[in-house]
Amino acid sequence: MQLPISVSRSSDAPIQAQIVAQIRDLIDRGLLSSGTRVPSSRELSEQLGVARRTIMLAYEKLIAEGYLESRQSSATFVSALNPIRAIHVDGGGAPNSHREETCPPAHLPCATRNSPNLYIPAHQRSELDFGIGRPDHRLFPQKAWQRIMFENFAAHARVISDYPDPQGYRNLRLALCEHLRLTRGIDCSDEQIVIVSGTQDGLNLVARLLNQPNGKAIVEDPCYNGAAAAIETFGMKLIPAPVDREGISVGDWPKDAKLVYVTPSHQFPYGATMSLERRKKLLSWIYESDAYVVEDDYDSDFRYNSSPLFALAALDHSRRVIYLGTFSKSIGPGLRVGYAVFPRHLARAARDMKATMSNGLPTLSQAVIAQFMRSGAFERHLVVMRRQYLARRDALISGLLEAFPETRISGADGGMHLVWTLARNQPTARDLAVKCQDAGVGIYPILGSPICKSFAPASPRDVMLGYTPLTEGQIHQAVGRIKHLLRASS
Repeated sequence: MQLPISVSRSSDAPIQAQIVAQIRDLIDRGLLSSGTRVPSSRELSEQLGVARRTIMLAYEKLIAEGYLESRQSSATFVSALNPIRAIHVDGGGAPNSHREETCPPAHLPCATRNSPNLYIPAHQRSELDFGIGRPDHRLFPQKAWQRIMFENFAAHARVISDYPDPQGYRNLRLALCEHLRLTRGIDCSDEQIVIVSGTQDGLNLVARLLNQPNGKAIVEDPCYNGAAAAIETFGMKLIPAPVDREGISVGDWPKDAKLVYVTPSHQFPYGATMSLERRKKLLSWIYESDAYVVEDDYDSDFRYNSSPLFALAALDHSRRVIYLGTFSKSIGPGLRVGYAVFPRHLARAARDMKATMSNGLPTLSQAVIAQFMRSGAFERHLVVMRRQYLARRDALISGLLEAFPETRISGADGGMHLVWTLARNQPTARDLAVKCQDAGVGIYPILGSPICKSFAPASPRDVMLGYTPLTEGQIHQAVGRIKHLLRASS
């Protein structure tokens, strides 16, 4: 380790004194904390270009003052007790407490005030947690993944010293072309695909690319807050459009709006699938207005009661749809890999913008995903997940209907969560969530949720329940606890 100190040979102070003063200051300021090993006298003499004996004498002085201590290993460490703190007590609080800065805060865009942070530490989750958008890690094909990673490690070890392609590993983009053609009806080339670190990164890329300060963007109401924040942060005004059982309601929208954000396969959060008629109506409006659609296909790999419709991008003959996909739901959000498919006329600009934003993602993880897809392991993994998730969804629906016969459920045809609407004689979603948390059950009200953006007043009785992280037995146990809570409160 090198210390951030230097010596000046033109200074009137002896070099030894300069070294002592600077190390003492680093310790007093807390930059060198208790127990930290300092460089050996040889290492520091080489760093500063001074005699080793000068360093030894400086260390001896600091040891005598109580700043450093020498241990049997002959290494030197910062003392456990700073001598200045040992004799000085700050009446304002702890010796090392940080006071609030009095300078005014920098201007922050309004969208950051309700940040859509999806991270919940494991120790803060409930025992039986209906987490939203979380795949079950127990279903992850660990053996197949380890084998593919081992096979790719030797071939790609050298890439650690190379910059990756900002657009993404080409073999992964080629594998995605085949996957999207077969499963979503999208005919594209690898040049149209940009690999991103999840949907949020893709949204930021799109917002930068189509950035129109003071422009207008139409979004579903309610919608995914991460999308709203990404668009709004770049200075665009959000125009909410209500959602019904057929998806977003295409109405008398302002003609100067140049962007529409939708989740047509499984509307977030209510789960409606946009009808074919509504999709055609939306595309017609887009063509007339010379606008673009951002299609967020976040969980389309999971469809249970019917075959999925082709993606909106597959119906787009005028190339006005930007398609966003992710591996966060099918493999895991910790992987941080997603993708964006751009119309051909935007592909070059998108690649250039991505290079401006970052120098790409690690090649090894992309190579593993590419082989995972091309070997057939990915599709086999999806079959297992669909079967398990369908059983869990059915267990949740049957449990709710049995416990609460008047239950109303929506958004259960696909995806990873459903919406449960509480009856009038039951507590509000927020009140029930508090009671459930005390009972070790995690449920997620739509009203006030950090991942949902609502413009019109959201229903206080709508609860999101993600069934994918729990087994069937855990789901029955969780519903039983909720039933007990509601009986006790009635």
